[in-house]
Amino acid sequence: MRCKHDSWQPNTRGAFTLVEVIVVVIVIGILAAMVVPKYTMARNESAAAATVEDLKNIETAVGMYKAKAGSWPGDVSRMQVVTELTPYFKSGANPFAKECPIGGVYDYEGPPGWTTPQISIRKNGAQVWTDADALLVDQHFDDGDLSTGSFRQADANRLYYVLD
Repeated sequence: MRCKHDSWQPNTRGAFTLVEVIVVVIVIGILAAMVVPKYTMARNESAAAATVEDLKNIETAVGMYKAKAGSWPGDVSRMQVVTELTPYFKSGANPFAKECPIGGVYDYEGPPGWTTPQISIRKNGAQVWTDADALLVDQHFDDGDLSTGSFRQADANRLYYVLD
């Protein structure tokens, strides 16, 4: 007669050991440590590129306005949309009506208070640009130095893009 415990069979349950779980967690942690900084940098670079595109679109619109009207658009109050430029933007998407991709808001600085028109990016509320963001934008325009060139930092709260 055979006893049911006569043949040995390996344990076939499908559970992981503690060591296997720890190894998987460590591998995931290493992968995350490699991917997250690259994702953050890519996001910052895309925001800087979008800001550069907005500034160039504004520069083009202001230039077309000046060519048609014979003068620069007049200065507007802070955070006010420069409505007379709206027809000169593609599909009427006026960048002054939205937040700047790197943070803050666009503001037009024109005559009579300014002899050379400028577009400023002002810090506003919780979404603000950092010095690293400003340097990324500056590298698109000129030398990567915020104290010289057409893109400058005027003070702790404002960046300027000088239109010529």
